Amino acid sequence: MRTIAHGYFLKEYGSWSVLTVAFLTGLVASREVSWLALPLSLALVLLINSKQAYPKWVRAHDWKGGTIFLGQIVLATAILIAVFRSDIARLLPLLVFPLAYLLLNRYKGEHFIITELMGFVLLSLAAVLVKFLITGGMDVRLFAATAAYFTAGVFKVRTLLLKKTTDRILTVLYVLFAALVYRGFHIQLVILIPLVDNIIAAATLYRVKLQITGWIEVVKSLLFLLLMYVYYY
Repeated sequence: MRTIAHGYFLKEYGSWSVLTVAFLTGLVASREVSWLALPLSLALVLLINSKQAYPKWVRAHDWKGGTIFLGQIVLATAILIAVFRSDIARLLPLLVFPLAYLLLNRYKGEHFIITELMGFVLLSLAAVLVKFLITGGMDVRLFAATAAYFTAGVFKVRTLLLKKTTDRILTVLYVLFAALVYRGFHIQLVILIPLVDNIIAAATLYRVKLQITGWIEVVKSLLFLLLMYVYYY
């Protein structure tokens, strides 16, 4: 049992960090708390963790991986239906995002840039689901604010790893794109202050240990959360 759990537990700590902050962002934007957020968080954990078993199923044709993947999806779906009840139908259009991610992962690979971007978009949905649960409203602005912020990290990581001029330019351009998204949705630009680090990384290609890089992203995410609390409304 320990071996199975070890082999099918997602060890992408960055993904767990983004999911946690996105979830908390939904609570911050709601300005309320509900006990139903607990089972919702469990469903989201199952859905994200199922990513570990998915490639083993579709690429290696591992029946155990397929069973674990589908088992987590079914259990998470049951929890979501129990939590949202009659409102679950209003969430069905959001299925386009996980379906797009699974198809990209299957045919382009998880390290394809569009797949990585879609992965962070998918994690950002946690904020939308939490607020929908508590307030009953589908907040497109919140989705735009969360997704635009977290997807910017994809380009920073590629810049520091590959050190290509193209990636450095894209990192800066994407920060500017995020700013345009915020302006378009009338969201305070000050919330994007943490992305100044992305521009610095693109300009200097600063070198720090991988663990330090992870902690930098955690601190940036917490600052983003604080700024969302102060300036989102």
